[in-house]
Amino acid sequence: MGGHAHTPDSPASEGRRGEDINIGKIVFIGIASLAVFAVGIVWAYYLMVSRREDVRRLGPAQVPTEIGKAEIGIVDQVLFSVDVRLDKWQESNRKKLAGYGWVDRSKGIARIPIETAMQQVVASPPDVPDLGVPPTAGAVTVPQAIPSGGPRPGEGWATRLGPGQPPLPSPLPRAGGTP
Repeated sequence: MGGHAHTPDSPASEGRRGEDINIGKIVFIGIASLAVFAVGIVWAYYLMVSRREDVRRLGPAQVPTEIGKAEIGIVDQVLFSVDVRLDKWQESNRKKLAGYGWVDRSKGIARIPIETAMQQVVASPPDVPDLGVPPTAGAVTVPQAIPSGGPRPGEGWATRLGPGQPPLPSPLPRAGGTP
């Protein structure tokens, strides 16, 4: 019989020397846990029976009046797929931006369409105090053709384009430091 016998000095028994399992502690923890669970069950049953007596004596609870409203407090209760409040709000504001109306009739403040207002501001910019009148938008003059090869030595872009043409920015400096 080729069975292996473990002696107290064999390597297989060395790891078990410091591991004395205390069965008494395990049983005590199990029984204590079951006792706590049983107390919880009895307490829950007592709460259920007392609540049932309250319902018999007072009748069922009334349905709250806010049930079914789109908003309760600050919480939206409407599904996004059926909520059209944003669409209505955007349409209302779109009509205000695109039409004429009174902001404050008693003060004589009226509202004009946004496109008209932007065109008026571009045509006649307002005079901002301490900043002066901003420059008006004018036609931009673009040269018909830019000479090939760049400027000749000793002349810049402005001299090559001729009088009346807007100067172009000077080219970047070369490696030697001169343009």
